[in-house]
Amino acid sequence: MKTYKIFIVTILAGLVFSCSDSFLELTPQQSVSDTEALLDLDGYKSSITGIYNKLSGAEYYGRYMIMIPDVLADDVKQNSQANRLVDYAEHIQRVSDTDALNLWGSAYEGINAANAIINSETILADAILDEQNHIVGEAYALRGLIYFDLVRMFAQQYNYTADASHLGVPIVLNFDLDNEPSRSTVAEVYEQIISDMTTGISLMSNSSRSGNSNTLSPNATRALLAKVYLFQEDWSNAEAMASSVIDSGDYSLISNDNYYDLWTTDNSTESIFEISMTETDNVGGNGIAGLYLQAGFGDYLPSNDVVDLYPSNDVRLSTFEIDPLLTGEFAPNRMIKYPDINGFDNVKVVRLAEMYLIRAEARAEIGTDIAGAQDDLDMVRQRAIADEPDNSEIGDALKDAIFLERRLELAFEGQRLWDLMRNQMDIVRTNCTAQTCFIAYGADTVIMPIPQDETDVNPNLEQNSGY
Repeated sequence: MKTYKIFIVTILAGLVFSCSDSFLELTPQQSVSDTEALLDLDGYKSSITGIYNKLSGAEYYGRYMIMIPDVLADDVKQNSQANRLVDYAEHIQRVSDTDALNLWGSAYEGINAANAIINSETILADAILDEQNHIVGEAYALRGLIYFDLVRMFAQQYNYTADASHLGVPIVLNFDLDNEPSRSTVAEVYEQIISDMTTGISLMSNSSRSGNSNTLSPNATRALLAKVYLFQEDWSNAEAMASSVIDSGDYSLISNDNYYDLWTTDNSTESIFEISMTETDNVGGNGIAGLYLQAGFGDYLPSNDVVDLYPSNDVRLSTFEIDPLLTGEFAPNRMIKYPDINGFDNVKVVRLAEMYLIRAEARAEIGTDIAGAQDDLDMVRQRAIADEPDNSEIGDALKDAIFLERRLELAFEGQRLWDLMRNQMDIVRTNCTAQTCFIAYGADTVIMPIPQDETDVNPNLEQNSGY
């Protein structure tokens, strides 16, 4: 399979990633042993930087990892003039889709690069061994994150089958030019994700984040693990991981008065892990902002369904602005969580508000600390709405309140689809004229097709149902 065979030296050197159009060929220069790139600490540093750079591309977190789940769901509507991601908005995507191919390829390039670091037999001097181990830990954690992204995008959610035995994605832990792996089950992929992230935490330094959320730390990896356990409905571990991050004291919520600073400030006190976007990344109008802002393509707009859910005194309304040129079903708002048309806004992957909401959900599901669940929910609600009274709901009403708060707080951050899928809910788009208006829970189109270029060259790779 091509994506398991490409560009090893380029990846390891941390240079600009590139690939053949077919994703099939490996030239002799590209197949040089990874040990030649990992001979010193600088080699390790450039190699791990290369993986972070891969995540920032428009085909990954720079655009599609956030946008595709959102356009598949119900909080985003396509402008009638849109000509990007239209097939996903209409749920008519095809196996030949290049966005699926590019995301799949970028993800496995990142996995290959992480494998090279993890499997390197180079042992550096004792004086820098801790730094080497930290980078190896980052590689494990990043590999876990990438597999988490792949299994969400290309497979039905964890609880789609009772034992998560449905098809996930191939697990590749070693470079093998002749490898033609089959798809592991979703349960097996999650087991690998948890193993990678746990190993990463054990290897990384426990030093404070020092104001930098652009790279993974033990706490950032625990935050990602909290999300993984949430998707598994492993409530005890989700609560424990979220508590570990919250109680660390490394993060604090942006205040009500300064809420919008969260979207204009990189590495804010609330950010746990975010993807650095710089001029060097050069996503420009191909970034998330380009698809939302009038100054860009303006292809996608917030649905009035979600905008109307915010109370008039909710500070989160600052993430919308009025566009007097919009009419009809789209009027009058545009979404401005990504305000820089040049694409220089860092992309938030996980932040403290989500940790409170994960812990609230876990506590509500466990049922032994309802007051704690209410308090966690209030941390987010009362930050958004000044003088909001304490929450007193219990049982299903409390769970519904947490579900609603996730929709309001995490809107347009690539989360809504996963929440609907986790809760086995249909996608219902109201006031809907230009798009598919009802998508049943478990529909084939809520996940991406396995790229045809991959299934064509690997007889062991089974296509998703319906494609």
